[in-house]
Amino acid sequence: MTEPKYHLTSYGCQMNKLDSELVETKLQQRGYAAADEESDADVVLINTCSVRQHAEDRVWSKLGKLRIRKRTEPNLVVGVLGCMAQEHKRYMLSRMPHVDLVVGPSAFGDIDDTVEQARTRNAALVDERSPAKTKHEVVGAGMVSVDHGISGDSIKRNVKVRPHRSQAYMSIMRGCNMPCSYCIVPTTRGDEVSRPVADLVDEANRLVDDGVTEITLLGQTVNAYGRDLKGQGARLSGLLRELHKIPALRRLAFITSHPNFLSPDLIDALAELPKISRYLHLPAQSGSNSVLKAMRRGYTVERYKKRIEQLWQKAPDMELHSDFIVGYPGETEEDFEATVALMKELRFSQSYIFKYSARPGTVSSELVDDVSDADKNRRNQVLLAVQEELSAEKNQAMVGQTVEVLVEGQSKVAGRFTGRTSQHRLVHFEAADTDLFGQYVPVKVTEALAHSCVGELLAQDEAEMSAADRAQAVHNLADHTLADQDLAAQAQATHDPSSHAEVADK
Repeated sequence: MTEPKYHLTSYGCQMNKLDSELVETKLQQRGYAAADEESDADVVLINTCSVRQHAEDRVWSKLGKLRIRKRTEPNLVVGVLGCMAQEHKRYMLSRMPHVDLVVGPSAFGDIDDTVEQARTRNAALVDERSPAKTKHEVVGAGMVSVDHGISGDSIKRNVKVRPHRSQAYMSIMRGCNMPCSYCIVPTTRGDEVSRPVADLVDEANRLVDDGVTEITLLGQTVNAYGRDLKGQGARLSGLLRELHKIPALRRLAFITSHPNFLSPDLIDALAELPKISRYLHLPAQSGSNSVLKAMRRGYTVERYKKRIEQLWQKAPDMELHSDFIVGYPGETEEDFEATVALMKELRFSQSYIFKYSARPGTVSSELVDDVSDADKNRRNQVLLAVQEELSAEKNQAMVGQTVEVLVEGQSKVAGRFTGRTSQHRLVHFEAADTDLFGQYVPVKVTEALAHSCVGELLAQDEAEMSAADRAQAVHNLADHTLADQDLAAQAQATHDPSSHAEVADK
């Protein structure tokens, strides 16, 4: 008897990627094999995202194609997982007869049982030549207690399902309690539920034993970790300090943070713990106080900048990444120009820029979407151009510097490898040795591109920067960051028009 095959397509954020790892691990433990092609699979699963309309549209399109396939392959199991499954479960269960299972984010720990039940049911229906069909519904609004293992977060993941053996995501909490007007995540993933520190340390040790040297901690509002663990004294800063003690762990990162929870103790941890990657993803979303208020973000532009100032006072080498939404209902041209000004003033190394689209069930979906598509597109292009210029300048400043690169794989260019620095900067380099995956290698940056750097691999007995090189690299990065801050301060003090120059449309 041949082993059943599955094919999993995942859309969305890093949390979805981690969820897909958990699902694949459970299925492989059950005896399923991964199918290279969807057409060869007995079970087709789609792990979905509801944050953006584009991702949802792709799922609906795929489900339409699977409906056609299901007519000739009635035994085929079709499953929808994740946030869309949670948000649209009633519609899928009532209007999409070819969908066999709908699994919300809380139930991935039992996904193997759920799939098996659906396969057994389909086989029985085919044998009976019966048109009747009962779907298996598994839904949940958030993470059920980790103590019961329902979420699947405690599963020992199969090394083979990770994109890179040396890198791993680790969910430290699920859900979100923030009231952002545009976001559907609290509805699809439920309230904040933090995992105990001891469980996380145990999982991190297991990952390291499997060869992981870089762990990225995940949470919808990751720096709010521990708020629900009352009386346990759990905070992100304390968790970072505990994980930092693991000897073989080289790098620690965390995403995505909220400005309101960039606390003094967290800043101290970022400054004091050398294993923490030197970048912070801290979405601003807008440079206008009126838009931030409408978004229900809970802070002002002034408060956001104050938090960054406090961060750079103690950790001047920290690179800053952000998210921005353009075209939010009511956003004026003046509001948008304030966003451009904020981006230029703080000189973000990277930014993810999104055009606003109303998500059903959110507060903002009740507002009049009064910003035209043309204005949304134009503003999106302007911000992209500003960020591209800033990123290129940041990369240019690294030319001549030696950086430590964690090798992630081969580049699209033959003979080249690619990896990332502790600042999450992408670096390409040539190497004759093909056995570099997962190694930390010293690379001298020789060329700056808009979104990456090019360098040359330095010849050393060990593919590792010396302590002196590493310290010098951090020092150089801090110098560049401080220079950026000085330039921004000078521009603000003198009202330098060039610091707010409008960028032409692409």
